[in-house]
Amino acid sequence: MSDPFMTTTEIAAAKPTMAVIAVGAVEQHGPHLPVGTDFLWIQELSRRVATGLDAYWVPALPFSMSECHGPTAGTIWLQPETLAEVIRDLVSFLEAQGIHRVVLLNGHGGNFVLESVVQELNATHPQLRLIMPTWYGARSEGPPIFESAGLEVHAGESETSTQLTFNAEHVGDDRPDFIPTVGREFLDYAYISALSPSGVWGNASKASREKGERSVERTLNHLLRTIPQIFDTLERLRDHSTAVVLA
Repeated sequence: MSDPFMTTTEIAAAKPTMAVIAVGAVEQHGPHLPVGTDFLWIQELSRRVATGLDAYWVPALPFSMSECHGPTAGTIWLQPETLAEVIRDLVSFLEAQGIHRVVLLNGHGGNFVLESVVQELNATHPQLRLIMPTWYGARSEGPPIFESAGLEVHAGESETSTQLTFNAEHVGDDRPDFIPTVGREFLDYAYISALSPSGVWGNASKASREKGERSVERTLNHLLRTIPQIFDTLERLRDHSTAVVLA
């Protein structure tokens, strides 16, 4: 409905009431994927979600929290406080324009600060409806797509398949497989380079474009169906809370 290619006059005439914001990351993704993998993925997904919801599409934020990758070539990140402040600003400025429904899509698993920011903004902005939906529920909406589901964390079968869908020309042929013998919580204790020599946590060799296309379609359909449901549920909850207070 509206996007950065439109003029301010066109956007004002369109009067969007919903916006879609996404957060990606720029960090190492092994020897075969671009450092912008998370950004490129969530940028395209958010654009498709905004189109499907007839919402204002805000270009994805490229940088977020990538501390677990440490000083690997090309990896850059924001401090948690900085990321939180950026989201506060963006949401507040959208709300000032009359956009009270905001969808925040998190394209990077390490952005733990976002949940608390969502809670804070909803609590302090009575008219705001800020949600951060996940697409994990889509996994149960059909037969498994990825053989390594549940084992992967980074740059494996699923991420490589998705990049083959969006940016195949930038996916290399050297696709290593490596799954550490420790749990994901070790990313809080050590850089991933100490856990995986290649920076991969998964089975990149099992990736395919066909798997990526199926996954993207399932994820998009899940979000387009559940996002309106979440907003509707929020409205009912707030209406109920208001009625209780008035009573």
